[in-house]
Amino acid sequence: MTLSAEGVVPPAIRGRAQAARLSYRVTVSAVLDIISIARRGRNVLDTLLLSTITQANIAPVNQQGDLQVAYAGADKAPPDEIRRPISVNALAASLGLPFETVRRRVKGMLAAGDCVLRDGGLVAPAETLSTPEHVAALGGVYERLRAWYYDMRDLDLIGDLPPPTVKLDAQTFPIRTVARLVTEFNLRLIERLMAYQGDAINVLITLETFRANTEAFNTRLQGGEGFEAADLIPDRLRTPISASALSRKLGLPTETVRRHVEHLIAAGPLRRTPGGLILTSEVLAEPRALAAIGETLGNLQRLFASLSQLGVLALWDSLNPRQAQPAAVSQRA
Repeated sequence: MTLSAEGVVPPAIRGRAQAARLSYRVTVSAVLDIISIARRGRNVLDTLLLSTITQANIAPVNQQGDLQVAYAGADKAPPDEIRRPISVNALAASLGLPFETVRRRVKGMLAAGDCVLRDGGLVAPAETLSTPEHVAALGGVYERLRAWYYDMRDLDLIGDLPPPTVKLDAQTFPIRTVARLVTEFNLRLIERLMAYQGDAINVLITLETFRANTEAFNTRLQGGEGFEAADLIPDRLRTPISASALSRKLGLPTETVRRHVEHLIAAGPLRRTPGGLILTSEVLAEPRALAAIGETLGNLQRLFASLSQLGVLALWDSLNPRQAQPAAVSQRA
């Protein structure tokens, strides 16, 4: 099968193979950094659970631009009365995890005060989301997304965006709005990849492997114009990563990571080499991988469109105007 044939390559990336690969590489790195910032040294699974609970709770805010603006700042956590509870069953299903695993983790989170039970479901209360530690993490997420935007902008990887409908001044820091939008994007990315990688832990291991394999690539490397495996950097040039390094990066027990790695090797996404694990070019060129990349980059465009309409990108541009001509984006991933 020709992978660049009509019906295999998603329209979102068709005809722009090099830019799409570079966009995806920049995106994966940013997503993992943001998850790490939000983790604050905790088990990454607890971070994903709390993020999912919080996003479910504040769904009404995400759906209304005026509420996004009203609850934008560090001291503007949405009040508990508008938060919608989420059940443990729904929480487990959303991350593809066993109910008992989630129930056990939630029990610890309830004991720690990260969330509370209300109306038969889980709520992350405003008080918990307003601690100095949590607000500091929101600030870190805000700055990482800002750097991500500048990278994408200066590499000319963002399409046309709608104009702002809100004007923010330079003293405004809409860190909660930014955190809500990027968390929604991250959870969609994980959910999309779960379709063929199983659960959220498998997805994080695969993404972290992809980042390790490709982080030494220069953005000016010349690559193929197509989507065949031969158009990608050869596997021998990818930087392998060990299971123990994955464990440290994700904050997961080594044995948990090793168990998931063995599953991913048996299922095909990962390959063990003498130096460690790689995500192969053949896997990255599969139609399902291309579909995931296309959908992710489409969602990324929508993320930036939302940030533009809310005036965030105009604010960031005023703080750091574009200086240079777009950099070359020919890149194999």
